[in-house]
Amino acid sequence: MQLKEGKDEVITAGHFNLVWPTEKETLTSKQQALEGDSEGESSVIKSALLDNDQHPATHLNISKNQNFSEVSHSIKIHSTQRAISLTGFSDGVYYAKLFDANKQAVSNTVRVIIEHHSMLKVWLIFLSGATLFLILIGYMLVTVFRHKEEA
Repeated sequence: MQLKEGKDEVITAGHFNLVWPTEKETLTSKQQALEGDSEGESSVIKSALLDNDQHPATHLNISKNQNFSEVSHSIKIHSTQRAISLTGFSDGVYYAKLFDANKQAVSNTVRVIIEHHSMLKVWLIFLSGATLFLILIGYMLVTVFRHKEEA
């Protein structure tokens, strides 16, 4: 299993994508055809998105500690599911791992670091956009009234 965004990447938006490949090492002809189409995506991600074979995993568990002694999220997954998008996480380090029906681990552990943008940065961007919007509206109103006076 791996982050679709890349290994050891800090997530700044609070949402992330996990993918897990098939256990097959060979690529199908369909995957080989796509090999050159989407540069930048690894073959692991391509095989995760194209394969319909079943896997033993039934749950994706997410924990704040590496040994999964306290699971914060347990998400049911389908036996053919190969990717998931998750959102709503607060700042911190999270660990994700796939488990089967007997609660045995069937994947590696993925570490996800979430660091949201600071609220100061968010407010600055919002206020900049609001200011530009108000300037645009003001300009449009002044232009409309000028044309009415000239007519």
